[in-house]
Amino acid sequence: MLPATANASPKVDLDIHEAERDPDLEEYPDAKPENESADPACQIFFSAYGLAPAQYKWMVENRKKQHANICPAPDLAHVDFVILFAHDSDTYNSAMPVPVHTDRNGFSDFSPLTTVDTALQSMSELDKARYEFVWVFHTKRGTFDPSKFSARRRPLFTTDAKGSHAAGRAVEDAFQFIDGQGSPDR
Repeated sequence: MLPATANASPKVDLDIHEAERDPDLEEYPDAKPENESADPACQIFFSAYGLAPAQYKWMVENRKKQHANICPAPDLAHVDFVILFAHDSDTYNSAMPVPVHTDRNGFSDFSPLTTVDTALQSMSELDKARYEFVWVFHTKRGTFDPSKFSARRRPLFTTDAKGSHAAGRAVEDAFQFIDGQGSPDR
């Protein structure tokens, strides 16, 4: 048992009361994640699947500089475009959207940027890919359901890139196409 002193008890009580009176001490502003989708410049939202590390890096570092109006979707209800990437394969079956699971509290495992499944293709294979393929699909806002996305669906845009900077060019081509489409129908 701790010895009770005249100075210890009032100081502890004083600290507790001061914390209760100062509401700013209860908030953690640095702990809040940045919501890029809340940016007023965002007009078009996307979800991308099958991203190689270089493509993911391009989206994080360059997307906002070159295409500030095109942003990662905050949730399924905001997806306007679906972008699928493949590496050294001219089919997008390995990059199909994955079903989203939502728990009873409404939290989901949706992510607008999904990297390649490394169980199907290793990182070293991705780094050595000679060809990068991209397909862009339009979806009416509020209707995108990854579990119902068909492998037979026709893309609005497709291209391939080859060479040492193919990964970045494939992403840039997709974003230039989307930017040229203007704001989608809501």
